Amino acid sequence: MKLQPYETKNLVFIDTEFSDLNPKNGELLSVGMAKLSGEELYLELEFDGEYNPWVAKHVKPHLKDMKLSHKQVERKIREFLGESNPYAIAFIDNYDLIYLTNMFGAGKLPFRWMTIDFASILFAHGINPVKFMPDEKGAISFYKELKVDLKKYRKHHALDDARLLRDVWKKLTQK
Repeated sequence: MKLQPYETKNLVFIDTEFSDLNPKNGELLSVGMAKLSGEELYLELEFDGEYNPWVAKHVKPHLKDMKLSHKQVERKIREFLGESNPYAIAFIDNYDLIYLTNMFGAGKLPFRWMTIDFASILFAHGINPVKFMPDEKGAISFYKELKVDLKKYRKHHALDDARLLRDVWKKLTQK
C-alpha cells in the first residue's frame, strides 16, 4: 500500500518562542501562525522574568512588538482561527504544544488536539529533519533544492519560523 499525503486546506503552521526550554521554568514569549491562504498572525506576550542565556541572545532581540496579556493573545488566536478547528503543524511540536496548552488550558486548544510534527514527516520521507534547521550542516543545500530563500526569514522569530514551515510544506507537497 502506498501512503498518500492527507490533503486539506484547513492547516495552520505554528511556532512559539519561550523564555526557557524547561516548561516548568519558562514562559511563552511569542506566537506565530501562518495559513496556506497567506493569512498570518504574530503576537508577543508580556514577560518580566528571566531569560535563558540562549534565548536572551537569539530570541529577545526580535521581541519588539506591543506586548499582550495571555488573555489577549488567547482571544486573538481564537479570532484568527475561528471555528475552523485546523490541524496545527509545527516543526517540532512538543514545546509549542506544551506552552500553548499552558496558556489555553488542557483540552481547550483552538485547533485539533492531534498536532502534526513536521520533523516526523521529513524523517518518514527520508529527509534528515536536522537539515530543516537553517544553522545545521546540510541545511543550505536542502533549501536550495527547494528554491526557498532563507534570507527572507529571521531565525528564531515565531512568525518567520511559521512562514518558513508553511513555505517548505508548499514546496514539498507540490512535488
